[in-house]
Amino acid sequence: MVEVSLFTHFKEPVCYETFELYLQSNSPCTFGSWLSENWPARHSWVQEDGSPNFCFLTQRFGDCMASVSQFNDRCETDCNETTIRDFISYWKSRDKGRLTEDFPEDNFASVPHYLKDWHFTKSAPPEEVYKIPKIFSDDWLNRFWKTRDDVSDDYIFCYLGPAGSYTPFHADVFRSYSWSVNVCGYKKWLILYPGEELKLKNSGLNVEKQCIEKGLRHRLLIQGPGEGIFVPSGWWHQVLNIADTISINHNWANFHCVPKMWQYLTSELVLVERELSDCRNLMNDKEWFEQCQLVLRANIGMDYAEFFQFILANLKHLSLETFNDFVDELTNHGHLSKVIDFPRSIDISPVKNTKPVPLSRVYSLDDVTKFAKSIYSLTKFDD
Repeated sequence: MVEVSLFTHFKEPVCYETFELYLQSNSPCTFGSWLSENWPARHSWVQEDGSPNFCFLTQRFGDCMASVSQFNDRCETDCNETTIRDFISYWKSRDKGRLTEDFPEDNFASVPHYLKDWHFTKSAPPEEVYKIPKIFSDDWLNRFWKTRDDVSDDYIFCYLGPAGSYTPFHADVFRSYSWSVNVCGYKKWLILYPGEELKLKNSGLNVEKQCIEKGLRHRLLIQGPGEGIFVPSGWWHQVLNIADTISINHNWANFHCVPKMWQYLTSELVLVERELSDCRNLMNDKEWFEQCQLVLRANIGMDYAEFFQFILANLKHLSLETFNDFVDELTNHGHLSKVIDFPRSIDISPVKNTKPVPLSRVYSLDDVTKFAKSIYSLTKFDD
């Protein structure tokens, strides 16, 4: 039996059966450069000295649009759309990237701009850039979003940042997992153990200093070229580019963290209901339910109905037969809701087996079905 230790570094390739223990226990770990050694971007995007290949990036992706974040004096982030070409021009106009290992504590307006959340797979065939490591391939989140026809979105990003640019303290969207691999450059990660973030006085400022002063359990990591990191659900962190850096990042999820995502949604709904409590007597139960769901979605990007669709879409991927049986059961009991209609039409190819074997060796098809049944009644309002 493999022992799971927090922040294990896998210097050599690791099999999925071992890595899944880290998913199951929600434990962070890191990976050597073997994780990306065959990625085309590790060569074409990088110069011989290890720095970003601005010439290639400008020629190949110069007209692509991406979001660029910059700080004002109040440590608030402003985001603007720009082209890769214009951002690289800005980057080249700065002083030569130098190593800096300190998170900013003041003078935030001087922090370098950071190009983030570039959906690069919409601009180039993925195989031209990278290959998703097998250990991260059981990805329910992007499977759901990439096959939808009502939105054009995913959680697959490229980040380009000069030395000194950074991502402030946060936990990942929907409390999903994340993985990040440096194409080139170095990052400094500050990761707090779960629950320690509640002890911070101001989570936006001086997090590393507060960790030291308050004795909070945390870990500092340096991630080098080609190396990867897995951040589990709900682990708060901030990241600093200590050299000119390009990274590829995925938010992702599978059934191991789905219950944590559901817990996050329910806890956020409690906050919404508390915030809107003064209006409760102005609405009937149905109106109250719908209004709270509307605000929940505005706040975090998802509501109960969409979460249920996310589960059903992946159930359909695992087994069309099981999915149809599940929907038929709800229909026969008079519980069919408009929530069901969406996954019926979504084009997610199921595995060919009638008794599919998911990539997981830990959770089963029956586990997914039971979870879907347990939350279904909470995702709709019955008249």
